[in-house]
Amino acid sequence: MTMKKYLKFIIPTALAFFVGCSDSSGEGNLTGYTPPSSSSVEELPPSSSGKAPMDYSKAKAMNEKIGRGINFGNALDAGGTYCSGTECESTWGGGPIEQHFITAAKSAGFNSVRLPVRWDIAALHEAPYTVDAAFLARVREVVGWITDAGLVCILNMHHHNSFLDDVTENNKPVAENSEKHLTRIDSIWRQVASYFADIPNDKLVFELFNEPRAGVSADLHNQMIARTFPIIRASNPGRTIMYGANDWNAFAGISKLKLPEDGNIIFTPHYYQPANYALQGENSCAPDDPSTWLENSVTWGSTDDIQKMNDDLEKMRTLADQYYPGGLPINIGEFGVTPCDGLDSRVKWVKQFIKLAKLRGYSWNYWCLTNCGGYQIYDKRTETWIDTLTLNALMGK
Repeated sequence: MTMKKYLKFIIPTALAFFVGCSDSSGEGNLTGYTPPSSSSVEELPPSSSGKAPMDYSKAKAMNEKIGRGINFGNALDAGGTYCSGTECESTWGGGPIEQHFITAAKSAGFNSVRLPVRWDIAALHEAPYTVDAAFLARVREVVGWITDAGLVCILNMHHHNSFLDDVTENNKPVAENSEKHLTRIDSIWRQVASYFADIPNDKLVFELFNEPRAGVSADLHNQMIARTFPIIRASNPGRTIMYGANDWNAFAGISKLKLPEDGNIIFTPHYYQPANYALQGENSCAPDDPSTWLENSVTWGSTDDIQKMNDDLEKMRTLADQYYPGGLPINIGEFGVTPCDGLDSRVKWVKQFIKLAKLRGYSWNYWCLTNCGGYQIYDKRTETWIDTLTLNALMGK
């Protein structure tokens, strides 16, 4: 996710129902928060693109390989200041990433790993915006572990807070700084794309930018897409590229996107719905500490709840076809719920989600493996799965 990391960063008026607070398990999953209205197709303007259907066969093939995946969050995306190597990976509890993470994921049946990376703290803030060599090498090492195990790696730009948080008092982008931010992202992606260009296209996917919002408006996000696409394609002509949408990768945000006319791209929304159920408690509750669960937890599982999830996942396909005809592939890059209402409730939600995603051919990456605000299902210290019920639900069992 994105804001999932520190609950002290919560927007009080929008998230007043969350009572979690940051702790050693990391920031959590607030990144999944989306205003309820953003998932309503009825409120969106009709598409006027008049686009001819695109041949997305390359991207569809890659999306099938991504299949069932998991995030290695709160690790390479952690930290808040400049650092390199494994220095930052432990600050939110999810790292440092070790090879047994990959072995466990592979053995459990996952096909892919989404690797959130915070390039923002590893690159200079002035031209030429050089990315630290040691940090690049560390990311390369982890990517190598993932791909050597036969898993697809999704490599992204996560928590680019210097841009996201550069806002006015009205939470709007600081216009005079936008060009410098975009130029810096151009440079970072030029370096990253070149550095990883030799990895086979069927093993590595690039994801442009995680959960744009605030300082990265829809217009600036579209400018970013237009500028970085040819940069990435110059060194990676056959690489699949993923794009999310504004408002925290809300699926309805596709109406604001201006994606490249390219058949090797994937749309990657996130899904933490309903927000007051999926995100409740965040770091304040965890599956191994039921004493901290909320006394008045929000429940889920009624017929209406299940129908709403079905409608949401169907709207993802409907909107994608409306704005990008031809079967634009969909990867749900983040999803999950806390166990505040109990593990049985979480398992029911996950089972239903997996069933509906499979029906529509969506790939997905669960948030997340270890030490991530209550969503974790693996203990990195004991190297064991601590929530086999949720794991089995993810595997369709």
